[in-house]
Order: sequence, then structure tokens, then C-alpha cells
Amino acid sequence: MALPPNTANYTVPGGVKLFFDDGTGERDLGNIVNVDMTPGTEELEHYSNRSGKRMKDLSLIIEEKLTIKFTMDEPVIENWKYFLKGGDIEPVGEGTAAKVDQKVTFDGVKMMSIGQYYSLTGVSVRSFLDYVYHYDFSALEYLDNSVEARSVAGSPFVGIDGDADFIYMGKLTKFGNIRIDVANSPAYGTALWEYWNGAEWTTFVPTGDAAAILMEGDGNVICSAITALMELTTINGTIAYWVRVSLATTSVAATFNGIGTQVGVVNVEYIVDVGEIAASGRIPGRLGRLTGGRYVDGEEVMISFTYVTLTSSRFSIAGMAMAEGSARLEVHPSVGRGIKFDIEIPKCQLKPEGNISLDDKKWLEMSMTLEVLDDTTNNPLYPLGRFVMYE
Repeated sequence: MALPPNTANYTVPGGVKLFFDDGTGERDLGNIVNVDMTPGTEELEHYSNRSGKRMKDLSLIIEEKLTIKFTMDEPVIENWKYFLKGGDIEPVGEGTAAKVDQKVTFDGVKMMSIGQYYSLTGVSVRSFLDYVYHYDFSALEYLDNSVEARSVAGSPFVGIDGDADFIYMGKLTKFGNIRIDVANSPAYGTALWEYWNGAEWTTFVPTGDAAAILMEGDGNVICSAITALMELTTINGTIAYWVRVSLATTSVAATFNGIGTQVGVVNVEYIVDVGEIAASGRIPGRLGRLTGGRYVDGEEVMISFTYVTLTSSRFSIAGMAMAEGSARLEVHPSVGRGIKFDIEIPKCQLKPEGNISLDDKKWLEMSMTLEVLDDTTNNPLYPLGRFVMYE
């Protein structure tokens, strides 16, 4: 971060998010209209009259406090529960539905939401390639085998059947592993693997299964060593990150069941938080990438799962006391609009503030107050929370 004076320090607040955890999991409170933070200090003052007139000679701080007032405008049932001090949320009309091959992009090594889906079961994650083209040198044309290549039970397709042919493997995000699934027993010569580095095709030596590297058998072609060096280019009118392979000789052409498609191993390559529908409300399912697996940062994968649906939910008004837990305020303006920071609060109480106006000419808004509580026992270094600023 820049030191003053510097125009980069001027900040237009944006990317404001407020998370609250009542002990059942961190919840995003949704779109925040405004936030007011008010620190408070109460002092005990002492005065002396030794000079002939009353003058302050000592001031002691006897109370510190921090209050955050905010307004949110997504009136979901969990937010209504906080405002109305509601009792347990009761789900009504539970059912199930399924999602197949929903695309999700890994962002670092952290848990991330896969959408508004709860109580997930039967979760599977698989890698894939967006494009697989066979360049037929004899016909001087590209054959598009993308659908067959990424389908779990797709139609087999013929791979390289000429010494001057290529198989181009492309994806809209960078990748580090290519799964080869061969249907027959091909016979090829030495394989030449290349990637586009932004200026030219560059050879590399993948690791993994020898038969797969030669395109003669099932296995993994690991190319994570060149993932960071990949650059976008256009093949057959398609912009993507590309790896290609050619072969010195072709005796018997391969027929492939698939290229690039492979189901991941849970708790080895990724982890899942299935979420829940409970008395405290809904917690969406989440997915996280693990280091050491085949997935790379920023890679898109496909996830399939079954989830619970509801027809409605309900709770009793004034069924509980004020909600108590921890909170995190995130302020991350877009690039060029100033400084990014978080405020982490280990212990606080969430209280309704003011009234809700049901005005058909305005958005429905809820005003709440986060009253910070002392947490010296658990967090002696920052009992009222801490401020984090990012470079």
C-alpha cells in the first residue's frame, strides 16, 4: 500500500460484504446499502485546583466500544429471523432436485460457494476440456471431437491416423492434467507435446503414465509444469489455452473414449461442505481445491449433485434472544477505486435497528446494529476485533 501523499489512497468504498456467524456457519447477509461504524470511548476525568482555578490533570479511559450500523436489502428468511428475533426455522415441503455438470472455477485453495444449493448428496467433481480438435493433414481440416471427448459415455472417436496429424486440446481456463481413455490398442511412435507460450509452439515433456503420453493407453498426462506459461491463442477459430500432440509414426490409429474427462477423488483433490437446511436457516454447499491434486488455481471443473428443495419456511416471531456470534466486514473496491480492507470481529451481538417500512415505492430495507462485545478470554490480542489492510 502507498504511503501518503498518494492518489492511490483515495477510496470510493465498494465490494462491501458483511458476514455473520452465529455458530452454525458464516452467512453472507447479502447486499449492504450502507454501513456506519461508530467507535466510542468513555473517560473518567480528574481536576486539580492547586493553581487557583480548576484544571484537568488526568484522564483515564474506562470504557471502549464499537458499534456498526448497517442496512441490508435482501429480506430472506434468515435476515428476517435476525430482525424479528425469530425462533427455529421450520422447512416446509422438502423435496429433491439434481444438477448435472454445473461449471465451477477454483479460486485459490479455499472453500467457495457453488450456488444456492443446500444439503448436497452424491457430489462428484470432474475435469474436462472445452475443445478437442483432430487436425487431419491429408484433408487439411479440423475435426471437432469436443463433445465426444468430454462426455462420460460419449461415442468413441478416431484420433491421430496420419504422421502429420495433430490433436489439439484446449480449455477456456488453464489446466494441469489431461486424462486419456483409449478404446483400442493403437501403435504409435514417439509423441511430441507442445504448448502455446504466447509467441510460438514450445515443446515440453509431460509426466504421468507412459502409455497415455504416447497416446497408446489409459492414464494421465501431467502438464502442470507449464500451466503458468500457457497463453491464449486461436485454433480453428477458437480462443483458448492449447496443448497439442503429434506422433512420429502411426501404425494403428487410436480410438478414444474420451480425452480430458476424469472424476476427481474427494478429500484427496477436493473437499466438499454439503451445506444444510437447519433450524438456523440455509447454508449453501461449498467446494474447495486441495493442493497436490490434479486441479490448478483458476481451473474450471464440472460438479454434479443432488440437493434439497423447499416450498416454504417459517419461524415464530420473538422466539429467541438477540443473535450472538462473530462477524467480518469486507470492503474490497474494484481496481483503481482505492484501498481494500477487512474488519474482523470475534464476538458481537446482532440487533434490529429502527423499523421496516413497507412502502410500495421503495426497496424493502432492514436496518441492523452489530454491537461489538469483549472477547478477551478467547482473543486477548484483539478482544474487540482487528483491522486488516491489503497491499
